[in-house]
Amino acid sequence: MSEITSSIPLQINPDLQEERDKASFNVTELTHIIYGGIEKTKKRKRLEKLLFSDPFFQEYQNVRAFGSRSEYYAASVKKSTKIFKLRRQHKWTDEEYETVLDICHDDLALTLHHTMFIPALERLATEDQKSKWLTLAKQYKIIGTYAQTELGHGTYLQGLETTATYDPQTREFVMNTPTLSAMKWWPGSLGKSSNHALVLATLIISGKKYGMHPFLVQLRSMDDHKVLPGVRVGDIGAKMGGNSVDNGYLILDNVRIPRNNMLMKNAQVSPDGKFVTRGPSKANYATMMLIRVQICTMAYQVVSSGATIGIRYSAVRRQSKLDPQDREPKILEYQTQQYKIFPGLAMSYAFLFASRSLTRKYEEAFAEIQRGDFKSLPELHCLSSGLKSFCSEHSVRQVEIIRQSCGGHGYLNAAGLGMLVNAAAPMITVEGENTVMYLQLARYILKRFAGAMSGQQLDGSTSYLSMDPATYVCPVMSETDCRNLTALCDIYRYRSYMTVCRVARQVQHDMESDMPQHVAINKNLVDLVRAAKAHSYYIVVKDFVEGVDALVASAPVIKVLRTLCCFYAAHGIAEYSGDFLESEAVGLHQLKWIKNLQVSLLGEIRPDAVALVDAFDYHDITLSSALGCYDGNAYERLFKSTENDPMNKEEVHPSYYQYLKPFMEEMNKSKL
Repeated sequence: MSEITSSIPLQINPDLQEERDKASFNVTELTHIIYGGIEKTKKRKRLEKLLFSDPFFQEYQNVRAFGSRSEYYAASVKKSTKIFKLRRQHKWTDEEYETVLDICHDDLALTLHHTMFIPALERLATEDQKSKWLTLAKQYKIIGTYAQTELGHGTYLQGLETTATYDPQTREFVMNTPTLSAMKWWPGSLGKSSNHALVLATLIISGKKYGMHPFLVQLRSMDDHKVLPGVRVGDIGAKMGGNSVDNGYLILDNVRIPRNNMLMKNAQVSPDGKFVTRGPSKANYATMMLIRVQICTMAYQVVSSGATIGIRYSAVRRQSKLDPQDREPKILEYQTQQYKIFPGLAMSYAFLFASRSLTRKYEEAFAEIQRGDFKSLPELHCLSSGLKSFCSEHSVRQVEIIRQSCGGHGYLNAAGLGMLVNAAAPMITVEGENTVMYLQLARYILKRFAGAMSGQQLDGSTSYLSMDPATYVCPVMSETDCRNLTALCDIYRYRSYMTVCRVARQVQHDMESDMPQHVAINKNLVDLVRAAKAHSYYIVVKDFVEGVDALVASAPVIKVLRTLCCFYAAHGIAEYSGDFLESEAVGLHQLKWIKNLQVSLLGEIRPDAVALVDAFDYHDITLSSALGCYDGNAYERLFKSTENDPMNKEEVHPSYYQYLKPFMEEMNKSKL
């Protein structure tokens, strides 16, 4: 009898290599497209080599899977400081640092120092304040977080209860969280890590409120990290996922800070207590919008990681028999398996192009804001709110479907899928709960629709609301037309227009029936969310189509991406067929053709499925999955992972002597 060992073969699993050998396109070429060119891909590989040559990064995976929460947090702090030191040592640019965060999947205890604290200082501080605070933050002489959300209020910023009352006698702000619901609750890196926080609070001068503004508050001593007088701060407890980060609470009791600790780029308080505004108050939300933009990129990373694991595992897992005379087939051969995981593959590329487009628009708008031009702010706010909600909602759902498609093994931590689901789930509520974000977008769309009805020519993401619906004819006139990406995009556009039109007219009708506006809005909230979702879906499809059309690449790469784009659009129409039929964007014949196409595209994607996820080029340590490793030796890696489980360190567990042995002895002594 051969000995079963936990060693991992050096060669690639033949089943997985077979998939790679039949790819119809150059995987490396597509990788360069994903990462922005050959040089950026090379730079990313160099950074990977630098990071993962350190054994700590492999050890970190074991702590994450098997360590206690405290051990996981400590390892994450160590990981953060290692990366911070490397950044200083190698003088990484912001782009290089962002690449490192992508490689690490942003799994850092101190991540908010760079993703929110520093960006907030850059966007909200005056030049004098930047020279002091931003310099300290970039040199890691202070560690900060961004404290906005409260126990009683999150998305509704006007309801924030934390106050900053100006005292002209001492030229200080007095910071308070006057009620239980006013305490800051949820900010990452707040509980144990940060010694400073950028606190969002309502400004009060002589009893009058002047809206929400940012204030820099020191929380802990710079000598021994002990909490300062008037400050109560701690960790809020274990979460479903993301336990590498110490999300915290903060209570402020008459904490005094200097006047200059109010970040005053957009508004200021003079020494004698005069309030002066320098731009729209919404400019203070620039940091939040940046995070929403980043969440769209995170959604791409989540769903592309899940697709990589699901497809690679499906290429090496064999189950049941299609032909009784043949061996068990790869589960990737089953159409039902393809229907579970290929939508995630197509979604990955859709979100890649959509997040790129949104990032570009944010950068353009932020440059305008820096010049004092705020005209793009409403459009950016609503576009980022809608896409943040759409991408997070769909990615979390799709990764869970992929986890289920991997059967029982997908339930193991070692598979990496459960961790992905739990790590992704907070995106639905972080930086604005999705339903609230959809409704903010819906209100913006209603205003734009009203403008279009009054003859205003629209631009930006809502320009299509100026269309004349009477001119629309479904562009799919034959089965061949179903592959026309422009036609599919037009179908999404018209569906969105009609969904917006229907709810706008209903709200108007209700208001004309003497219903107060807030009552009319509340009566139609469900349909308003539907309209926002339809608009967001259209934008993602549009960005995908335009992104592929704009590519300069080889014919095979363009072909496979157009196939994915076609499948993504067709799958959405099939999945939400009721909405498309109700809006008359398609008829029954067109819907039947599109559904048939959706299924036939599964077979077209199948030969390139592994190559398409290989193009994401995720390092095994980044992916952290026994099922999704590049070599495809899933079973060997699953067995190997058991060596790291503390449960297996002892042949006999202490519970045997404590409970099981005495129980069995007692049972043996008892008489029947």
